[in-house]
Amino acid sequence: MKVDAIKQKDVDLKATFADLKLSATTLAALDALGFAHPTPIQEKTIPLLLQGKDVIGQARTGTGKTAAFGLPIIETYDPAAKHVQALILAPTRELALQITDELERYAKGRAFDIVCVYGGTGYDVQDKALKQGVHVVVGTPGRIMDHMERGSLDLSQTKLLVLDEADRMLDMGFIDDVEKILKSMPGKHHRQTLLFSATMPEEIKGLTRRFMVQPTYVRVSADELTVPLIDQVYYAVGRRNKHWALTRVLDNEPDQDLVIVFCATKMMCDRLVEDLRRWDYSAEALHGDVPQNQRERVLKEFDQGNIKILVATDVAARGLDIDRITHVINFDLPELEPEVYVHRIGRTGRAGRKGKSISFVSLDDKPLLKRIEMLINREIAEAQPPAPPAGKRDRVERKTDWDELADKYGDVHLRVNSGSEDGLNGFRLHRLVQQATRLPDHAIRHILVHRHEAGFAVPKDSAMSAHDGLRRLKVNGRALDAAFESRETTVRTA
Repeated sequence: MKVDAIKQKDVDLKATFADLKLSATTLAALDALGFAHPTPIQEKTIPLLLQGKDVIGQARTGTGKTAAFGLPIIETYDPAAKHVQALILAPTRELALQITDELERYAKGRAFDIVCVYGGTGYDVQDKALKQGVHVVVGTPGRIMDHMERGSLDLSQTKLLVLDEADRMLDMGFIDDVEKILKSMPGKHHRQTLLFSATMPEEIKGLTRRFMVQPTYVRVSADELTVPLIDQVYYAVGRRNKHWALTRVLDNEPDQDLVIVFCATKMMCDRLVEDLRRWDYSAEALHGDVPQNQRERVLKEFDQGNIKILVATDVAARGLDIDRITHVINFDLPELEPEVYVHRIGRTGRAGRKGKSISFVSLDDKPLLKRIEMLINREIAEAQPPAPPAGKRDRVERKTDWDELADKYGDVHLRVNSGSEDGLNGFRLHRLVQQATRLPDHAIRHILVHRHEAGFAVPKDSAMSAHDGLRRLKVNGRALDAAFESRETTVRTA
């Protein structure tokens, strides 16, 4: 077996999808999605698949596997042929749906028919799509077997097979179904097979020996995506305080030269630039609606240092290569592809210089942060925004962010500095909160009373009145001190 392991020196954030000899239609679709640079697994795997080779890819979720096998499928299918040309097996319904969605986006502008089949739902829609004829089928092994047995799915002419997350299929007991499916397809010498697996247990190795022909083994370790000269941190900050955090960074972060700020949408870029200019910062927007002549002017001014802050979308920042960028700020984390984060932060730390990446992460963003950490195989440290010099006021005031403080039911948790030793009990605390807020009984929840402190929860719209009202009250002659709890923590009960 040929081994093609991806080493650190192979990771080139300047490589583009155009370098992989993809068609103009595919490049246009990727361009519209903001994907200009392939991840290492894509850079290694796509050329091999376009050459018709069997490939074993050892890579975890989040490394860009779907595009690694999906783009070659889109490049090589025959739109005129209505039999199933490629089958993609996934262990779960969720992954199958995700793969289907991504391939549809990559195939934009083509006559590309794809259907996702999975258990737990009726057969009618799936049967209809299969009867009309599709180019690609994505599905879970059990439902694929069902359709084969019902006669609604014929794989006798299917020349390309993808096994995604093969080790999970093994763990979930699907390996026998997978073997039956493989045996129903053209033989291994008449079929191209790609297998992805985060780990390589002996059963998976046996599968590759029996059903693949001289596969090339491509391995990517997620930590090889990390750019070593970039200091990566995040601030735990909600949307209401992102402007405050940004101005703190722009005014007080040391060793700044040029800064690029990434936003999720074109409208957000424009609004942020308007705000920054109102606060006397030198900033320009760069997104898909910016005319080419203006784009060239902005980049020239930015490169020369006449503009200090560039606010951009991922699409617009493609190909951006300016050595003086010292800071990348993720005002919004990338939502769809965690590898986009790697390409973003690669805008700094160029030419042997050090760089810094700062991400603004709300509680709702924590799953996105976790996906990024899995991709780069390291934790991103939490940090605090830099403090201003003594006596200097912030340009933007920090706000109380109820959405960040509230739990999933919309309640904000508070604690007070009195407990049972002060004569406080649940009934009395409930009455005190009602006195402060005039809330009905059912709106005051999660009352806990302990020796030295107590906690409760109220709807976020009443949180401030509870906080301020309680601080005007006393228990046993002592003024109450009320404090908010983050929804990431439980009410302290010490």
